[in-house]
Amino acid sequence: MKPLPGAFFVPKAKSRMQALIAFILILLLAAVPGGLLPARIPSKLSAQATVSGPPAVGRNGVPLNGREQAAPDRQAIEGAIGRAVAWLHSQQLPDGGFSGAPGNPSSAAATSDAVFILARLGADPAGKDWTVDGHSALDALAALTPAYVGTDAGQAGKIARAVAVAGGDARSVAGLDVIGVIQADYDPASGRYNPDLLFRHTLAVEGLALARVTVPPAAFDALLAARRADGSWFWSFDASASDVDTTGRVLQTLARYGGMHCSPALVPSLDFLAKQQTADGWATGSVPGPANANSTALAVAGLIAAGLDPAKIRPGAGGPSALESLLAFQEPSGAFVYTHDPAHQESRLVATLDALDALAEFKDNGQACKPFYLPVHLAGATK
Repeated sequence: MKPLPGAFFVPKAKSRMQALIAFILILLLAAVPGGLLPARIPSKLSAQATVSGPPAVGRNGVPLNGREQAAPDRQAIEGAIGRAVAWLHSQQLPDGGFSGAPGNPSSAAATSDAVFILARLGADPAGKDWTVDGHSALDALAALTPAYVGTDAGQAGKIARAVAVAGGDARSVAGLDVIGVIQADYDPASGRYNPDLLFRHTLAVEGLALARVTVPPAAFDALLAARRADGSWFWSFDASASDVDTTGRVLQTLARYGGMHCSPALVPSLDFLAKQQTADGWATGSVPGPANANSTALAVAGLIAAGLDPAKIRPGAGGPSALESLLAFQEPSGAFVYTHDPAHQESRLVATLDALDALAEFKDNGQACKPFYLPVHLAGATK
């Protein structure tokens, strides 16, 4: 009988005693925590996962492309984060805020993302290091909040998560109860915080969760119900296309706040992202174009939150890991560029903040899944 692809090979025994020893050896290896043997593949993934067999692996289980490639170490990650944060300093405006586009005034969206990421990395957005002309980043966010939030739960969620992680009170931001805005938008019949925009729904959920406000289980059910047949999500609930960015974002939401870290229910979505990976990272998916830092960062963050190690996820038969592809977007200035094509650029600030969120996830999340439920080409990505 042919061994399963990737299965542990035991030479044919020449005696009953050798057969017994081999059988005991297999049982012992299978009992090792984390597993040395690949696990049974879910039936609906078996055909796809075993067509070409697993890629060759190096000493640490990292798929190779002709030679062993060393994964970025923690020091390299810290260095990349440090350079990006230093670049962010150069982007802070005189009012303490940040702008999504050069030459424009501070925006609540960009400033809230910057405050959220800085606080997540352990910086103090209200402290002297992030204060310009007497205006801190958190001061700027408070000033921009009322006009930005309106009655939109998603935009309120952006503010709530930033303020909460920075140690503030999301119940009182410039006199506005941001949590109340989110809760007022909730529809218990559908479980949605936005009737149409799924991406904003995830922001509302995250804002509540980080402010330590209970999120109704139906809000997570609404996300699972909106998943497409290929395992992906789209930025709106009508799900008219498959979108890498939103899929990564939903994986973060379900894994971080919905209790689905290492859940077998996420396998189709992990498999979708694995199939979309290229040597340069990820493209948006729903919009034609080259791989970009934003999509790559969202995919990487989703994979990490779900329980995989991006330093061990490589496209097809090999190539740069997901983490290496993300780091390749960083310029000498410390900023992350949107794409490698100078003629196809968007906001460096947005790209840098998305990348920092993924790197912070990698830095902080040391708990990866055992490979018992993963497709063959993802099983090596568990730590």
